[in-house]
Amino acid sequence: MNQQLKFWSILVGLTCAFNACAALPAVALPGQNAEEVARWTVQHPLITALMPALKLQTVEPDLMSASKCMGRELGFAVWAPKGLVLKELVDYRSSDPSFDFNPKNSAGVNLIRQVYDSTIAQDLAASSLVYQGTGKTLGRRFYKGRHFGYITQHFRDRSRESSTQQRDVAQLIVVPLSQLDNEIQIDKKIGSFY
Repeated sequence: MNQQLKFWSILVGLTCAFNACAALPAVALPGQNAEEVARWTVQHPLITALMPALKLQTVEPDLMSASKCMGRELGFAVWAPKGLVLKELVDYRSSDPSFDFNPKNSAGVNLIRQVYDSTIAQDLAASSLVYQGTGKTLGRRFYKGRHFGYITQHFRDRSRESSTQQRDVAQLIVVPLSQLDNEIQIDKKIGSFY
């Protein structure tokens, strides 16, 4: 009887430890309060705490963070001009040119699962392409999920001069579905100015 009690105590302890290591639920999404999102990043295992961004233009994010993730750079940015999150950016920089946030790229979807949760990762994976920008706007792609809109782009980081240090940048912007058409119209206008 004593061994059974010991077994169950160990099992409960392991279950609690596993749950404590699991990813935090995705409370950092468009529509959330910016303070709540900032608190979420403080506790996040991959993302460092959000800090106010140095805004040179109004189109730049209000809060940003940068951290190391699997030996690569992981950035997280939030647009919340009036305290409510309008959109978010996940920025991943690595020397792996195959990494992308395309819904069919399992590595990209897996990273979104680690940043947010399974619900958002599955929504991204099941999303459908509704518009593809021109090369003038870095080939941005716009996807419509059931819960959110997703904007992806993938490009070479030109800030690195040496070929041994070259990196690719994969970005995912999460927007409310109601904002996706507006983002597409903005992209079309940007393309016409080049």
